[in-house]
Amino acid sequence: MNNEMPICDFGLHIGEPYTRLPASFLNWMVEINHDKSQLARQELLRREDAVLATFKNTKNS
Repeated sequence: MNNEMPICDFGLHIGEPYTRLPASFLNWMVEINHDKSQLARQELLRREDAVLATFKNTKNS
């Protein structure tokens, strides 16, 4: 597993890790099929998985 955190290298959020980018920015990247849209898509899925895992854990408590 790669522990390196990808860093945004363009625009308003240059220098910020993808984990800290606003969802609206990530969605925009996916919508326009930006060169780095795969990184954006992966981060959005990571966030979704985290929410679902939290929901699953609270439901089983």
